[in-house]
Amino acid sequence: MTASKEIETQEGEAVRDIGSSIEVVDLKKHFTSKNLDEAVKAVDGLSFSIRKGEIFGLLGPNGAGKTTLIRMLVGLLKPSSGQILFNGEELNVNSSKLKSVIGYVPQETAFWKELTVYENLSTIGTMYKIPNKELKERIDHLLEGLYLTEHKKKLASKLSGGMQRRLNLAMGMVHHPQILLLDEVFVGLDPQTRNYLYDYLRDFASKDDKTIIITSHLMEIVDSLSDRVGILDLGKMLALDTPENLKNTHGKGDILLLEIDKEFDESLVSKIDKSVTDVSVEKKEQNISIKTLNAIAKIPEILNVVEAEGYNVEDVKLTKQSLETVFISLTGKELRV
Repeated sequence: MTASKEIETQEGEAVRDIGSSIEVVDLKKHFTSKNLDEAVKAVDGLSFSIRKGEIFGLLGPNGAGKTTLIRMLVGLLKPSSGQILFNGEELNVNSSKLKSVIGYVPQETAFWKELTVYENLSTIGTMYKIPNKELKERIDHLLEGLYLTEHKKKLASKLSGGMQRRLNLAMGMVHHPQILLLDEVFVGLDPQTRNYLYDYLRDFASKDDKTIIITSHLMEIVDSLSDRVGILDLGKMLALDTPENLKNTHGKGDILLLEIDKEFDESLVSKIDKSVTDVSVEKKEQNISIKTLNAIAKIPEILNVVEAEGYNVEDVKLTKQSLETVFISLTGKELRV
């Protein structure tokens, strides 16, 4: 059973997504209990798509339904109703084909401690019934790509934390999944390892047309790595767009702090407010603070107003709005671990 390529988004807008790797159509998961008067709607009618070759960030506070959604995507939980389609095909949660489509790397490192790096990858590859010659080629490629070749004979338990993370990633990729789901895998990594994984994953997604779904409480990771981000709460998708569009649409705005060369009064503040569209301006001692969306594009116009009034700007400081401010604006919550 397949669904039409034309699906309805959370906002009710019909869209045609030809290049979808995953389509979620009116997905629901309700939990019942003798201790509750009514069912808990963990996932409540989700409809969205994730594209081939895309890195998709999924955000949500505790209780948002994110874990339930992930468990359904990887086949660990059966939906109450609705559909999840992979490349247009609905797969049963017990399907062996589903296991070949999805690669899952959990937050907790999972490997055989008393096996070497190579033995871990060989064991997991054998479980996927990959032919020996092909498996060896895949393992060698992953070891090289993730800088683990020199450590392939080390016991997994003797690796550093960053190396263990890279081993876990390799184990989730050894069967060449079309969709790779990374659940909080960046926790505890040093900046160098984290930046390396950014580049590796971007290359993996773009070269092989794979889909990557990441969840993280580290907001800057989702912001910098994701092509699009979905913000989930109370079982519903509150917003889905590129990080930049989310910040421009739902954010509170960038903040420009202008240091003026001499004393000024409220008339300068009023002039900027009237002359430049969609700004919030206030005086802060010898500075002018301006909150606005897409502040960089408005800097020349603001400077022209200041100079026309007989002042000079000695310094400009820009604080870009973050994905975290968007998250809090939409959910009313800080992202909690």
